[in-house]
Amino acid sequence: MKRVISMCAALAILAGLSSLQANAAPTPKPQIEDPLGDANFVNDQGTGDGSFGDFTDADAGTVSDLTAVTLTNDKKNFYVQFQTEAAPPALTGVGYRARFNGTPGSQCLYVEAFFPGGNNDLTAAKAQFRDSCAGGDPVEAQILGTLIVVPRSAHEAFGKGKKLTDVQALTFLWSGSAYPLGADRPVVDTTKVGKDFAFVDKKKR
Repeated sequence: MKRVISMCAALAILAGLSSLQANAAPTPKPQIEDPLGDANFVNDQGTGDGSFGDFTDADAGTVSDLTAVTLTNDKKNFYVQFQTEAAPPALTGVGYRARFNGTPGSQCLYVEAFFPGGNNDLTAAKAQFRDSCAGGDPVEAQILGTLIVVPRSAHEAFGKGKKLTDVQALTFLWSGSAYPLGADRPVVDTTKVGKDFAFVDKKKR
């Protein structure tokens, strides 16, 4: 009798798992994919569109080596997920930047993260959004590992139906103190321009 009950319980669990998998949201595809092993202080040095890049013969870092950047959103927040060969922090303080909207190499909108290390005075990771063209004070963002959470109210470009173009990312050594007192040079890894991102507000089921 116990064996029959155990088998029934196991079948019920399997059925539940199948149902969850069927209803699970698909994993979003990255807007940017970047080769492993190209963090070498050479590829465009953060100034270009990434077309002079992806050389993998002189890799200099793991925490600074971008592999992908994925953008998603819900009704309240905009999410930027950086993926790197190894997760920060490291002995050397690094920064991550995703940038959008504008001529490649001169994009205006920045989502940034700064991590503590021996070359800066940070005691904890910091993240922010800023408009480098319009100016104004940066908007503090939440940082969860390498996931940055930006309130969509931070900028009109994050509104319903809006699109981010010329999506690109880079990593750099971050020295000094908190922004804007630090220095974001030299650039370690620069990606090519990725796919545009459109904000979609999904309806409740």
